[in-house]
Amino acid sequence: MTLELMKPHTHAGVRYAPGAYLDVDEATARWLIDHAVAQEVAVADAAPKLATPVRKGD
Repeated sequence: MTLELMKPHTHAGVRYAPGAYLDVDEATARWLIDHAVAQEVAVADAAPKLATPVRKGD
């Protein structure tokens, strides 16, 4: 299950900041959601978003 962290969290010895995406098992996901540490996201939402260049005036 893919989750987006809403709070800082250490998982498998690695510290993650809010906004990071984690793939975890169902039990871990349920614990993180129940403790308001993360929220479930669709896998497509977890894909990196490409930056769109902004063109400034001529």
